[in-house]
Amino acid sequence: MKLALIGGVSSTLTALEALIAARVDVTCVGGLTEELADTVSDFQSLRPPAEQAGIPYLAFRKVRSPEVTDFLARHPADMLWVIGLSQLVPDELIANYRFGGVGFHPTMLPQGRGRAPVAWTILKQARAAVNLFYLAAEADAGDIIVQREVPVLADDYSEDLIARTNEVLAQVITDLAPDLRGDAPLAAVSQDHERATFYEKRSPADGEIDWEQPTKDIYRLIRAAGRPYPGAFTHLGDVQLTVWRGHPGPGVDSVAAAGTVLEVLGDGSALVKTGDGDHWMTELETADPDDLQQLQVGLRLGPQ
Repeated sequence: MKLALIGGVSSTLTALEALIAARVDVTCVGGLTEELADTVSDFQSLRPPAEQAGIPYLAFRKVRSPEVTDFLARHPADMLWVIGLSQLVPDELIANYRFGGVGFHPTMLPQGRGRAPVAWTILKQARAAVNLFYLAAEADAGDIIVQREVPVLADDYSEDLIARTNEVLAQVITDLAPDLRGDAPLAAVSQDHERATFYEKRSPADGEIDWEQPTKDIYRLIRAAGRPYPGAFTHLGDVQLTVWRGHPGPGVDSVAAAGTVLEVLGDGSALVKTGDGDHWMTELETADPDDLQQLQVGLRLGPQ
């Protein structure tokens, strides 16, 4: 069996490296152009491993562009793998492949179809999984070839869960390799569509911290919105503070309003009053590093 692969994030890179290591015949690779690195969360260039392995490579912006169609046609394969691409692949493109198209999604399908699955998994304390499934008209709804659960730890940030999911993805591909080196469709089972749930798209604005919320919810937001995503944030006056890391505080006895800075340490960490306790901000970033000097005990953080 010959495969073509397109995508542009860390799961795509993981899949490509695992396919190459497993000696699967990859006829070509299409990757999001490096010009999109600052706008695509978790972007990874596929150019270096593809070129090192001698696999024809194309950088693209839109999967619906004629150059993508022409490139894939020049390098025919039996199956098209679409891993880590937040663009809908045209049905007519998938129809060119004898065994169809395969997608990837990191939730326990049919639960959690849709957008921002890693962030929602942390926010909802849901289960995670590696799924390889046949592409269908509806996103994330195709028959499942492999589903393998991924552990979600209590203190996972998004980058932790992504890394662990990629490790499982690599192992899944290794285990599937004998079938991928064969010449038959991959066996699959249909999803129970009546049990399907859906995650909505998230935007950077969804990372704003509401200090009136309970500490546990604020902690989950900081972990879910963190790298490689835009980050959770709050405001000190007209200065936006991105909160990359933090953890629940000791629960000091304070009558201060939610959002009030209770303590500031020499390393820049700050303890902030929440709706039911307090929370440490341990890694902060501002557009101008000097703005962090404004963070003082007694000041109140929040919307402006």
